[in-house]
Amino acid sequence: MGRTVKLELSVWYSEKSKRIHVAGGGFRSTVNADPESVRYHPNLFRKLARYLREAGVPAPNED
Repeated sequence: MGRTVKLELSVWYSEKSKRIHVAGGGFRSTVNADPESVRYHPNLFRKLARYLREAGVPAPNED
């Protein structure tokens, strides 16, 4: 048996909260681009935003 598991996730952007939501496997979390937030993770936010844009769904601006 390996040391990894496959996890199916749902990812979406909320314009109201300015957060990207991630849910799956019984959990839900958010990530944002606000340096004052405990949910601040610029690298993950940028990568998920690009993924959402490429999928043609609502996503934050690139700036």
